[in-house]
Amino acid sequence: SLLPPAAADRTMATIAAAAFEALMDGVTCWDVPRGPIPSELLLIGEAAFPVMVNDKGQVLIAASSYGRGRLVVVSHEGYLSHAGLAPFLLNAVSWLCPCPGAPVGVHPSLAPLVNILQDAGLEAQVKPEPGEPLGVYCINAYNDTLTATLIQFVKHGGGLLIGGQAWYWASQHGPDKVLSRFPGNKVTSVAGVYFTDTYGDRDRFKVSKKVPKIPLHVR
Repeated sequence: SLLPPAAADRTMATIAAAAFEALMDGVTCWDVPRGPIPSELLLIGEAAFPVMVNDKGQVLIAASSYGRGRLVVVSHEGYLSHAGLAPFLLNAVSWLCPCPGAPVGVHPSLAPLVNILQDAGLEAQVKPEPGEPLGVYCINAYNDTLTATLIQFVKHGGGLLIGGQAWYWASQHGPDKVLSRFPGNKVTSVAGVYFTDTYGDRDRFKVSKKVPKIPLHVR
């Protein structure tokens, strides 16, 4: 960026504020499923901002951009199949969409999301991977075969909706490897968002009017 740092920060903040407004349009509560245990998201990129934060200050949904495209990262894949979150999911797909009418593809692992989107009048279909023309692709965070494809898809202007938690993976592979080796992180890290192995608290979620403030931790 050729802007001085303070001006660049202000520009990022303005972009985030407008994006947050679009993502939260008409969302009055976070109707999350009670079963899934999410994992906290870590935001380090300057383009990344929190969307859903619990009352402990943990980020459970975040958004960011990379190249010409955008990402929305959700802290449990179960949230992407939950009809109670339909207002937010529809906003997310709309914000991620590079142009009106672009295709919405859904990985087979998230098949119930197709019904949520179709019920709202969107043309969504199950697709094993994103393709041409560029649109929106929805996938869980456990796929290890599409990493390069997904990064290129976003870089060239596609929108990616991705959800998962990393605490179970950490219990199998070791918590020290989560940031570098958890499949979802290989994709979302390019946009400064990481899944962590920290359980997300599920007691209370606030619906903010503007981008939530989050505490800065050094882990």
